[in-house]
Order: sequence, then C-alpha cells, then structure tokens
Amino acid sequence: MTDYAGYENAVLGNLWDWAHRHHASELDGKGQTRRPPVLRPEFAAKSVLIPSDTAKAAAVVSTVPDGERHRWFRSFKSSQALAQSVFGAVVAFGRLDVLDGILADCGRPAFLEDTRSTSLVLEHNVRNLGEPRPTSVDVFLKARSRRVAVECKFMEREFGTCSRTRLRPGDSTYAEQHCDGNYRIQRGRRTRCALTEIGVRYWTHLPDLFDWAADRDLRPCPLSTTYQLARNALAATVTDDGCDRGSGHVLIVYDARNPEFAGGGVAQRQYEAALAACRVPGLFRRLSWQRLVRALTGAPEFTYLVAGLEEKYGVRPE
Repeated sequence: MTDYAGYENAVLGNLWDWAHRHHASELDGKGQTRRPPVLRPEFAAKSVLIPSDTAKAAAVVSTVPDGERHRWFRSFKSSQALAQSVFGAVVAFGRLDVLDGILADCGRPAFLEDTRSTSLVLEHNVRNLGEPRPTSVDVFLKARSRRVAVECKFMEREFGTCSRTRLRPGDSTYAEQHCDGNYRIQRGRRTRCALTEIGVRYWTHLPDLFDWAADRDLRPCPLSTTYQLARNALAATVTDDGCDRGSGHVLIVYDARNPEFAGGGVAQRQYEAALAACRVPGLFRRLSWQRLVRALTGAPEFTYLVAGLEEKYGVRPE
C-alpha cells in the first residue's frame, strides 16, 4: 500500500500546478509547503470546474448556494467543490442518464438502474431525525420509491466520527453531553446516548439497519467511529413514516489512489466495520471517482470536465 504522504504530495503537486496556471492572482498568498492552494473569499466559486458556456457555468455554480459551502470550500482539495464540479454539471446539463448502468465495486448499481423521473440535489438536508443541526447529504438522488445518499470523499483520511467523545471541559455542552465512547448511561443522563438525550432519533432506527441493540450497554459504542456512515444510511432509509430498509442505499465516492480507502486504511476499516454490522444487503456501496469519470467520457458535454478533473486533480478515467 502506498503511504499517505506520497499520495498527498502527488495530489498537492497537481493542485498547485493547476493553481499557478489558472488562478495565480486569485490565491490567498500563503506558501506552498504541505498545504493546498486556497482561493481568496471573493473567488470562492472558482473552486468549481465550469464549462465555457456562461449560462451552463452559472447553473453549475448555483447547485450549491453560498450558505451551504463548507468551511474549506475555497481549498483546492475540497471534496465538496469536486462533487459540485461533477454532480453540478450532471444537473446543469440535464444528463442524469450518464449515471445509469454504472456499477459499484460490489457489482450492484452505484446509483439507480434508471434515473428517469429522478431528482438530484446537492447538500440535501435531512429533517426527520430530530437533529439540532440536520444531516447534510453531499448528493441525494430521489426517485418514486428509491433514494441514494452519496458521500463524496477525496483526500480525506477517514469518515466523520461522533463529536461527543471529543468534547473538552471548556466546551459549553461538556457537562451534559460528553461521552466516554461507550453506549451506556453516564453523567446523570437518563438514556445511553447523549444525542438521544437531546431528542436525536438515531437509535430509534439504527437497530433496523445494524446488529446494534439499543436497549443494552455496548462497549465501545459502535456508532462512535461509524457515525458519518450510519447517518448517511439513516438519510437513505428513514422517512416521516419510519425506517424502510429496502428503500435506499449509501454510495461512497472515493479516490482510488487514496491509501486510506484501501486495505488497512483508516477509512477502509470504518467502512468494513459498518459493513460487518449491516443487516441490509447492498445498503453500502462504493465507487471510485476514476470509474465515475469513465462514464462521463461518452458525453460530449463533459469534455471540459473530464479534462479538468485530470489536469487539476490527477483523476483519470479508469
């Protein structure tokens, strides 16, 4: 397995080459050592690859409103900007059909077998889990009876974990919500999960999807390290009427070069842990950016995109 540092250096080299060629006067002015290029705030939208057609370019940019941009959107290693470049173009050009027939690593459909009558939105907020801050799904496809929650990764080393174990004594919610990493009653709470205590309904539905019992102690808490994966699973399957296990799936889009998504990598171990506990065949699926880009090569509208993905990110059709 290639070490992460070697992968990181190669990708950063691509990003800096792209930045110097296309955005030299628009960067934040900070040095190049061990960091990606970052655009100044007024040029944030230029993180996204856009076509030469002005109207289509505006349509791509509009797929993620300014207020939905992540903190590091202006960084050229932003997976959100990468996702917007690809899926925003699919929406802007009305070409959801290019996603038909793409197979995930497991051999199942990565998206949907037929995307007719399907909607695709970026940064979809989930409103039925009782969260103070709703889960935002990177890309969400919805058909009449199927949903796909797409989690897009690029240079990340891991999936998101539960924040309650990371609370520190100086944090305002530490006394009430800190968790020691075990699913058990602690710190004077009435329920085993700090999130359940404040009305979040994860554990109402998790036992429908995973071999995790909500009514007994679990040491360690299995949600702690699989947190982001499990939230995506809930986003794909939970409706206002409850959990419909067969109604959706999660698709992870990742960089095939990233060693953390290969054997022994941190992200891979998290994925395997979620997969091992999963009660629903096909609930979790994976697809590399490289294989997704291959599907775009047959559409002339995306010639600019395929070329840009290779030049900027080093992502080539596989």
